[in-house]
Formats: sequence, structure tokens, C-alpha cells
Amino acid sequence: MLRMSVMTQKLIKMTLVMVLLLAAIPAAAQVPAPVLPGDDDENDRRPYSQFHFGLLSGTQRVDTTGITGAGEFGVRLRRGLHFVVEGGWMSDITTSSRRAEVNGFAQFVQGAYGVPTTGAIESPTLFGMAGFRVIPDGKPAGESAGVRPYVSLSAGLARVEYLPTFTVDGQAVSGPGIVVYGVELGRDLLGTTNRFAYSGAAGVVFGDTWYLDLGVRMTRIHTTDHPTTVTRLAIGMGRRF
Repeated sequence: MLRMSVMTQKLIKMTLVMVLLLAAIPAAAQVPAPVLPGDDDENDRRPYSQFHFGLLSGTQRVDTTGITGAGEFGVRLRRGLHFVVEGGWMSDITTSSRRAEVNGFAQFVQGAYGVPTTGAIESPTLFGMAGFRVIPDGKPAGESAGVRPYVSLSAGLARVEYLPTFTVDGQAVSGPGIVVYGVELGRDLLGTTNRFAYSGAAGVVFGDTWYLDLGVRMTRIHTTDHPTTVTRLAIGMGRRF
């Protein structure tokens, strides 16, 4: 009986030790592992703004200076990298060679019919593009983000509308209407066309939750006959969420 009593005591002690070990395992699992500086997991846990929305306006220039406006939406993919979608409008992207063509047709009509004739053309454009922006995260949301420079690349489509007009002997004549004077305009001067476009941008963002955006954007549109390069100087305001 004495031997059984000793063995029973040992079994009880071993059982208690196992119970204590099993109880300690979940508690240890709840203790967070130490995080080294620059660790991606630590970066993901910090409450950075995950997306932003902004509105921009400014000037655009090809052969002449016009106005531009746009809206953009961005999503933070990871540290310093955002996916950005932009859509907007430019008032006139007519190149000097297209203006020269229109003026050439006006001179032809004036010479053929002996009446004063002038020509003009505008090319308002809608565009939509998507791409990636590299920009420092700054501090977490709710803290001052300071000054953050950025660069971006994007691609998409531009919808260009050519609007030529003529004045013949004091009378306004539309682009299609000039055909009565023996001139038929091609698709590089008349109508609406959708064209591939890509853009590069550089700028600076000031502020935290509400921010100010100052930037330069260079957009290349593969328009009919020859490409068009547009320079946009934009100022915008937005909000980080």
C-alpha cells in the first residue's frame, strides 16, 4: 500500500506540472513578438491613411495656354506606394501644325473665292488614367505629415474633340460646312477620337488630413497624324482617410 501511495503521489505531481505547462502555452502565445525597426508587419499595424481623394485645377499648354481640371482617388498599397486613378478635362490641346493646316485651308478659300477668310480650331479633351505614385508615408494619420514630394506614372485614354471653325466673308462656317467651298477636312481636324495616353508627374504635398498638392504633369496623347504633348501645372486640395 505504501508503494502505491508513493506512485500515486508522483502521478499527481506529474499531472499538476503538465496542467501548469498547458495553461502557460496560450498565455505565452498572446505576448506579441518583438518588432524590429523597419519591419513590414509593424508598418502595416500603424494607422496610416489608406486612401485619399483630391480635386485639381490649373493651366495646360500645347501651342496655346488653356485651363484644366481633374479629380483623383488613391489607395495606399504598401509603404510609399499608392495606386492612383485620375480623370479630368483640358480646354484645348491643338498643336501648331493643326492650326497651320486650318489656316492653310482658309487661305485656299480666300484665294479661290476672293473673299476674306480666317480659320480657327480648338480641341477640348477628356481623359482618364490610372497608375502608381511613389510618396513617403510621413507620420501616421492624425499627426503632421509635413512636406512629402512624389513622382508618378500613369496610362489611360483621352477623348479628343476637334472643333474647327471658319469665317468666310464675315459669315461663320462650321468645319463640316466648309465643304461647300471645296475643302474637306480629314479626321485629324474634325470629329471625336479616343486615343491612348500616358503621363508622368512630380509634385509636393503639404499637410496631413487636409492637404495641398502642387505639381507638374506631362501628358502624351497619341492623337491622329502626330502625337500631342500637354504640360499641366496643377494646384489641388484633398483629404486623406
